[in-house]
Formats: sequence, C-alpha cells, structure tokens
Amino acid sequence: MSYIPGLHILAEIITEEHYLLEEYSSLKKHLNELVKKYELTEVGQVFHNFEPSGFTGVLCLTESHISIHTWPENHLLTLDIYLSNYQKQNDYKAREIFENLKLFFKAKSYKVQEIKR
Repeated sequence: MSYIPGLHILAEIITEEHYLLEEYSSLKKHLNELVKKYELTEVGQVFHNFEPSGFTGVLCLTESHISIHTWPENHLLTLDIYLSNYQKQNDYKAREIFENLKLFFKAKSYKVQEIKR
C-alpha cells in the first residue's frame, strides 16, 4: 500500500463559555463518543486538570491523535487533530471532528490551518 498523506488540523478557538475550559470531564466523555461515532481506534488517553483551572488532554489513536489545551482565563483553547489515511481515507472525519468541537465549545471565533502530511 502506498502512502497517502493524512490531514492535520491545527486550531485556536475563542469561546465566551469559559466553564467548558476549566476541567476536562465533559470533553473527555464527548471525545470518547466521537471516537466511537467515527470508528476510530483508541490506544490510550491522558487528561490533566490544572490548578486553579484549565486542562490538557490527548487521545492517542491508531490513526494518530487528538489533543486539546485550554486557558480559561483567556477564553482560549488550542486543538490538534491528525488522522492518517494509511488504511482508509479519514480527511472528512478530521474535518467533521473539528466542526463538532467548534460547536461543543460554542466557538465565538477561531483560526484554523490544514496541513496534508
């Protein structure tokens, strides 16, 4: 099988809903639902809440990863979604996950870059 570049999405999201950025429990549940919905394969995950607030989370997938880092005091989160296309085309899944997370965090504004690699 020849290599087909995957889609890597890097984004910053601004939200007025800072409570969504304070701790990871609701996002972790939501990401686990997205992994099932898009038939991705998780190989591990790490989440960590910071004091006084904010969190970081990484889902490792056989397809690659999803990571999120939050700064509630700035109403900001950074997002990194990379899905390879090794066994099947996953670009649409990466884009749909990004769109879903924009809705989840009730994005007021965002910046996004897409990289094929």
